[in-house]
Amino acid sequence: MFTPKLYQVDGDDWPLRVIERHPLAVLTSNGDPTPHATHVPVIAPPDAAGAPLPGMRLWTHMTRVNPHWQQLLADGGGPAKLVFHGPNGYVTPTLYSAPMVAPTWNYVAVHLEGVIRLAEDDETLTIVHTTAQTLEDRFGDGMPLAPSLEYHRQIVGAVGGIHFTVTKVEVMFKLSQEKDPEVQQRVIERFAGSGSGLHREVADTMRALRLGADER
Repeated sequence: MFTPKLYQVDGDDWPLRVIERHPLAVLTSNGDPTPHATHVPVIAPPDAAGAPLPGMRLWTHMTRVNPHWQQLLADGGGPAKLVFHGPNGYVTPTLYSAPMVAPTWNYVAVHLEGVIRLAEDDETLTIVHTTAQTLEDRFGDGMPLAPSLEYHRQIVGAVGGIHFTVTKVEVMFKLSQEKDPEVQQRVIERFAGSGSGLHREVADTMRALRLGADER
């Protein structure tokens, strides 16, 4: 991913935050005649807490009837990429107060390059069950899913578990850094007042990166 220096952020904290808040990623790997791309939920296993993102092993899964899985099976895993989309939103040029302007889109994205290893059946059950509980705790009502373990055991034969070991991290935080603080502040206020949770997260992220007139 081409990332101008202006839109880069330092450290693992920001990309990890994006992955945790937006865990549905696009998994891409080689295919014929074009690369395969599948939307998959991604989590870090419990023993990865505190580890640096490069070298971290992530968990995901997909249905075995997916041709993507069949290609991974034939290849024995191999190189792949995960693409995460964070908060984003359209920026109207009316916020710029200039006669000649163009609209743009503010967004956050994280790309992870890595190597896939296909999970064994017992590992896949752990991946599926842990993913379900992790996402329920994070986004649902916190329902205990231990009683569902037997059901997960029944369906896991149709699921392929995946270990994804991260080898490279790329991040793009394109959040009006090229504009002056007053314009950034207007962008923040526009997103903060939106009815969209994604838009409000854009505003929160810009503030956290100390953008805007109020942060100077």
